[in-house]
Amino acid sequence: MIFGATYEQSLASRKHYVLPNGTGYWKSDFIKSPGNDTPSPQAFLVEQDPSQVILPHFHEQNQFQIIVKGGGTLGRTVVAPITVHYAGAYTGYGPITSGSEGLWYLTLRPMMDSGALFVHESRDKMKPGAKKHYHSAPLTPTPESELANIKGPDSQVLNADPQGPTVELIKVPPRGQLIAPDAARGGGRYLVAISGSFSVNDAQYGKWGCLWMASSEPATQITAGAAGVEMLLLEFPRTEYRSTYNGALQKSSD
Repeated sequence: MIFGATYEQSLASRKHYVLPNGTGYWKSDFIKSPGNDTPSPQAFLVEQDPSQVILPHFHEQNQFQIIVKGGGTLGRTVVAPITVHYAGAYTGYGPITSGSEGLWYLTLRPMMDSGALFVHESRDKMKPGAKKHYHSAPLTPTPESELANIKGPDSQVLNADPQGPTVELIKVPPRGQLIAPDAARGGGRYLVAISGSFSVNDAQYGKWGCLWMASSEPATQITAGAAGVEMLLLEFPRTEYRSTYNGALQKSSD
């Protein structure tokens, strides 16, 4: 199962929301739930309004967040583009505080989530178990002019946790090809372009474009665009999580 979308496509769904504490944000859907009992991945962009606070909270699903624009703090950590954050299901994090220019971040999940559960009012819904966090240092995207100088596909593993997330930074020169191995080792993965573009099955993804690949997906050919590509491979751990549709337990390999 492969789903994907570009930043440009997501803008058709861009809408402004306001949280109970008054914090405003824009949300643009990249991959959206079909709205029935079929588990599906979920990906969207949040543009948090300037100088706003999202209170500490947790989710029922594992998730990655990628800071792509603006700045602020996540908890006590200063964040800037491009920062990767991971929080496992039922792992509290925050507050998320945007700076004067706002804070933009992609949120990526292997399965639809019902929304933030704020710690101060939802402690009874927190489940016991290992709490998983990962936070990268800011990554500076490689200019497209420099991607042309890469000899061949190059990858750097930023985090590899057998019980947690895998984060890998991949660069491919112009028109170069890379075979992504099957994702059976984990609970599905996202590919996100941070510079240049790539294509899979004739669909092209530019800057911030993201592609979901389920753990059942076989080895897949990735082709860099005319300027090459630098992208993040974000793989979820193989785990169980609770469906927000019907309460049934689902495997993250679904």
